[in-house]
Amino acid sequence: MIVLDIGALILMGGKNSRMNGNVKGLLKLNNMTFLEKIKETLDDFSSIYLSINDKFSKNQKQEFEKMGFKLIEDIYKEIGPLGGIYSSLLNCKEEYLFITACDMPFITKKNIKELCDNINKDIDIAVFCDKDERLYPLCAIYSKKVILIIEEMIKQKNYKLSYLIDKSNFVKINIEDTDIELETLSNINTPQEYDSLKNKITILF
Repeated sequence: MIVLDIGALILMGGKNSRMNGNVKGLLKLNNMTFLEKIKETLDDFSSIYLSINDKFSKNQKQEFEKMGFKLIEDIYKEIGPLGGIYSSLLNCKEEYLFITACDMPFITKKNIKELCDNINKDIDIAVFCDKDERLYPLCAIYSKKVILIIEEMIKQKNYKLSYLIDKSNFVKINIEDTDIELETLSNINTPQEYDSLKNKITILF
């Protein structure tokens, strides 16, 4: 069995426009921020990176570092998740990154293990899909080998992760074929979704 060099990355450089400007990773549930919950899930990784933009203050950055994150600031601004993925793959020491977003607090170690079990040196991206073939690119493993593809995409102002996956050597894992709940891939985008979540008693927290 080949053991691959895999780090972990949480993307937290978004505009948060649909959340009225509130940083989604700092939203709380059961006295724990989304960021803290996700970091707890990633504690088996030796390196956990946090992708941020230039809108965070020096004090905020210091707090993130105290939490144990290695910070990577976006090289390209305002191009969505692709920018954070690109900057992080370029700057991380590992050959692969498990990548998720700060508004996805339900990911589990099972998600990560399933992806790790399906990645190998000949695969550039391992990603979940559902029964309708919808991809979930923000709970996936990416190889440094996609950096050149991303650079071409940026030149063409094409920032779609679905395009990146399509142009890579990728493997799709249908979550319906596993014992993992589809809800683990849910994200929280709006105040309404956040309020609904707070009003529920969920086993995921």
